[in-house]
Amino acid sequence: MAAYVYGNILVLAAVVGASPPTVASGTAVALVAGTVLSTYVAHVLAHSIGSLLSGVHGRTAVRRQLRDAVPVLSSGITPAVLLSAAALDRLPTTWGQARACTVLIGRIAATGVVYRRLREEVPLGKAWAVGASAAAVAGIAVLLKLTLTH
Repeated sequence: MAAYVYGNILVLAAVVGASPPTVASGTAVALVAGTVLSTYVAHVLAHSIGSLLSGVHGRTAVRRQLRDAVPVLSSGITPAVLLSAAALDRLPTTWGQARACTVLIGRIAATGVVYRRLREEVPLGKAWAVGASAAAVAGIAVLLKLTLTH
């Protein structure tokens, strides 16, 4: 879950932080890719250190960390495709960026349901409420960023 949440939030920050010229030039795609890769490595490193300190050693522990961090990678795929389409003039730059943000806010909204799928004891209503709250806060952050810095 941590990889899922971190990945979506950090990619959202990268997408929102991109200016229209960086979207049009394709630089925003590189920003998303860099964010995803660096977050993936940092996540694996942090959890591997935790495993080593708690006495879990070996390649199995590292493989598990590599696998568990995959949601970080998945968080950047659709936004990168949408930003690429905008850079290639398949979408207007504003639409590409807005759709990428919408996908990420949707993924954040699904956080509670994803967690529920992994741990069934969470009531569905609570799962949706947590996700909706997280998406609302993410949406407010996006609006503030766009309003105050663009």
